[in-house]
Amino acid sequence: MLLKTEIKTVVFVHKEGGWAYSAGTFILLAADLAIVHPEASIGACQPQEMFGQEQKVADKVIEGTVSWIKSLAEIQKRNPEIAEKFVRENLTLTGKETKEAGIINETARNLDELFLKLNIVEPKIKTISSTFSERFFDLLSHPYLISLFLTLGGLGLIFAFRTGEFELTGILGVLFLLIGLWGMGIIQFSIFGILLILLGLFLLIMEIFQPGFGIFGGLGIVSLLLGIFTFEAEPFLSPQIFEAMTMVVFGAIIGIGILFIIIGRGVVKTFRTKPKTGPEALIGLEAEVIKELNPLGQVILRNEIWQAESASGQTIPKGKKVKIVKIEGNTLYVKESK
Repeated sequence: MLLKTEIKTVVFVHKEGGWAYSAGTFILLAADLAIVHPEASIGACQPQEMFGQEQKVADKVIEGTVSWIKSLAEIQKRNPEIAEKFVRENLTLTGKETKEAGIINETARNLDELFLKLNIVEPKIKTISSTFSERFFDLLSHPYLISLFLTLGGLGLIFAFRTGEFELTGILGVLFLLIGLWGMGIIQFSIFGILLILLGLFLLIMEIFQPGFGIFGGLGIVSLLLGIFTFEAEPFLSPQIFEAMTMVVFGAIIGIGILFIIIGRGVVKTFRTKPKTGPEALIGLEAEVIKELNPLGQVILRNEIWQAESASGQTIPKGKKVKIVKIEGNTLYVKESK
């Protein structure tokens, strides 16, 4: 954005003892005018692994970063050799040293000195505050909240797998995980990807409430995977981490989709099964004769004593097992179990 804008840009590292390391140095070098406090520091741009600082960063990541920072320096007519050392050697320099090395345009101790060196008389200073959406997304990327989102996402998926409650906990688990991964910088959201994910979730829910022999579930899985894979990785994210997270997400989506299909088929089976309630639910159960059926007598069923009658009219002695075949009023009609 700094390179493309038609407005003249100035980046000022203004604090004594302040610094603009890593991405801050890239922003500084991309500006039309780079101003640094003489006792501030810049540099230290060497990429690091997200997990395990002692691991060696891939050479292509180092070379890509070097090429990037040198191109910024050359575009703004700054010293590309020193810019390269910011990456390769993790070099850091004070504002005074960077001025001497030809990396910045000027040094200044405060705004008054800055405006004086820029020949700006009676400057009008306008403070631009963050918008609500910017503050909101900045809050979501807070390290503590990232940990919370990842934890809630993992627990949500575990709970969904254990209980089968995918309508709420499964969907929330996926969403929390995606927010957590975005906050860590592992993925970058795209509008198209978000729409595909929402479509996938809708299709999975349809599989439960309008089962279609796995068609909705299958399409939901495909839509979710396509949506997630449209998210771009951060340019300098470790390939190993990205590949590992890709496999985890791929496996989780496949597993969730299959379980949604299973749940949907279970719903179909439930809908097609004729409900049995009240006395009718006793038909087919087995009881024990406690008073000879000749043809009337008594049986015990589920620790309850019932009046019973032999359905065939034949005598059934005490102690025999019988099966209930019909119910009329409070009388069970039974036949001897074989």
